[in-house]
Amino acid sequence: MDDQLRRMAKNSYYQNLYDMFKSGSHIQMFDNTCNFSSVQVRFLYWLSIYHLLYEDLMKHEDDLLTQAVIDDNDRVDAYLIYRNKKHDYLWKKYRTEEKISEHKAKHPNKHKDGKTNLIDVDLRREG
Repeated sequence: MDDQLRRMAKNSYYQNLYDMFKSGSHIQMFDNTCNFSSVQVRFLYWLSIYHLLYEDLMKHEDDLLTQAVIDDNDRVDAYLIYRNKKHDYLWKKYRTEEKISEHKAKHPNKHKDGKTNLIDVDLRREG
């Protein structure tokens, strides 16, 4: 069943319908508008996955993603695992760099080793 849903989800006809459906036009994918069956949910899932892959393919951001990959279910599964791990890594790297930038903004006079390179002392007398 899943192979047939994936084959349909890759099809340009269903991809175009999904694009219109997603953009908020009054196109309905199914006769029912709620209480989707498990098959309908699975089909929508694969439509969204292949839509994402086709968008990424058009952007040419990743040399590993090709039409040949999209045409092979096993290669798609492997690519999705790779893509998720890559995005997790990039997200963690971004968060780390963001924390470092925030720390530097709060403590502009500190070196990487934690030592202060400037001393800010107020020598005025109190009172």
